[in-house]
Amino acid sequence: MQNRNAVALAAVLTMTASPLMAQESQSGIGKSNFSYSTVGGYLGRVTPDQEIVVLDEVYDDFGAAGINGSLQLADHLAIGAALDVIANEGNRTEITGTSVGLSVLVPVPIGDRVDIFPSIGFVRSEVEACVDNFCVTEDDSALSYGLFTRIWVVPGALEISGGFSDTDEDNSDSTTSIGAALWFREHHSIELDFDRSDSFDAVTVGYRYSL
Repeated sequence: MQNRNAVALAAVLTMTASPLMAQESQSGIGKSNFSYSTVGGYLGRVTPDQEIVVLDEVYDDFGAAGINGSLQLADHLAIGAALDVIANEGNRTEITGTSVGLSVLVPVPIGDRVDIFPSIGFVRSEVEACVDNFCVTEDDSALSYGLFTRIWVVPGALEISGGFSDTDEDNSDSTTSIGAALWFREHHSIELDFDRSDSFDAVTVGYRYSL
């Protein structure tokens, strides 16, 4: 029930983005404090809470990589896309996970340093496990949703962020995220992010270019 309420809230906020933008001059809602026209990528490590064993080969972590981008269509509306991959291999086995996501973001400024933004979208994932070149693939798709914040600690130089996300997939675990970004030369930033759920931890380092 809680997940359905969160999805409904994100959907309502998304659908009301256009009326909000049309009335922003009357309501006093200003421009977002951050640009949501971005492109970037990351590398990192994912550690499952429980080891994965395939033919006596133990997987206790995975390499991670991804690319992502978004386009800000208006002050309070942006669309985003992301491709994420995790992988590791043993002597005879290999496991690869891939996900592709599309989302709609609704940035709302709180003062002159803080944005909050609900997100709702669609994600498709695929997991492939191989043993001696014989592979089994499982794929799924789900509605995704979340609520995030970005905060200028030092405007133009240091940003911190956080939020939660989940999907409507059966047995899905919500993910809590925190991060920081060091900005330089106005459009460039280096990011450090930590994600935590009941099933995994992830630490990533990435680069982002913002228009």
